[in-house]
Amino acid sequence: MRIVRALVLVFVAAGLDGGPLPEVSLAPKNGVLRLAVTGDTGEGADAVAAGIAKVHAQKPFDAIVLTGDNFYPCGVESVEDPRWSLVTALTSIGVPVLPILGNHDSCGKADPDAQILAPIPNWQFPAREYAVRAGVADFAFVDTNPYVKGRSRELESSLRDVFASSKARWRVIVGHHPVISSGYHGYFPRDEVNRMRKVIPTLREVKADLYICGHDHHLELIRGRMLHLVSGAGSAPVPPIKLRLSTVYPSEIRRERIGFAVVEIRAKSIRVRFYDAKGRAKSEWL
Repeated sequence: MRIVRALVLVFVAAGLDGGPLPEVSLAPKNGVLRLAVTGDTGEGADAVAAGIAKVHAQKPFDAIVLTGDNFYPCGVESVEDPRWSLVTALTSIGVPVLPILGNHDSCGKADPDAQILAPIPNWQFPAREYAVRAGVADFAFVDTNPYVKGRSRELESSLRDVFASSKARWRVIVGHHPVISSGYHGYFPRDEVNRMRKVIPTLREVKADLYICGHDHHLELIRGRMLHLVSGAGSAPVPPIKLRLSTVYPSEIRRERIGFAVVEIRAKSIRVRFYDAKGRAKSEWL
C-alpha cells in the first residue's frame, strides 16, 4: 500500500508542477450531459443520495459532482477509514462520482490524498486537480483551499492549462469556495472573499461559462457574465444571508432544506433545476 500511495502522490505532484492534469472522460447520451450536483454532504449523504437516485431512475445522470466537504467534521484519515461508508449511498447509484476537496476534507487528522487513493467503485478522483472532457463541455476541477489561504496561485495556471486547447462549446469550473454567493461565505471572511474575487479575471480570460461550488450550505443560481451555481445543501443546510441582485434562484430567503441541483448541458444551452431530498423539483428549469 505504501508503494502505491507513493506512486500516486508522485503522479499528483507531477500534475501540479506544470505537467498536464489527469483527465476523466464522460460520454453524454444523445448530446445531452446530465449531472447531479451536491456538496458539503457529510452525514446527509444518505438523504441527498436518495433524492438523486429517484431522479436518476426517471432520467439517468451521466455523473454526480461533489463540490467538496465530502466528510464531516473532517476528512477520512486513510483508505481504511470506516467513515467511507458516508459516501456509499452516492457511489452505489451507479454513475461516476466526481469529487473535489473542501476545507473540511483537510482539517484535523484528515489525509486529503486518501480520497484520491481510495479504490471505491464509481469514485473517480484522480488528483487534487483534474480535467473532465465530456464532448459538449470541458471541466476544470480545482482545489481552492490553498488559493483562499494565499499559499498558491496554481488554480489560475490549472484553469489556463485545462482550457488552452479546449474545443468544447462550454467551459465549466468546479471549486469548493464560491466566487460569488448570497451565503455567509459570499461575504465573509473578507480575506478569503477577496482572494476568490481575484480569480474573476482568469475566469473571464479562459471564457468560463459556469462556476460550480459548495462551501455555502444552500442552493443558488446567479446569472451574470457567467453562471454561478452554489450547491452545498447536502447536509446541515443554511439559508443565504443576503440575496445578490443577479440571483435568479431562490427568489427569497426562506428555510433551507437538504437538496441538490441538476445541470443539463446541450450544444446550445445550459439549464439548471433544483430538487429536494425526496427528488421533488423545487424550481422550474432555469
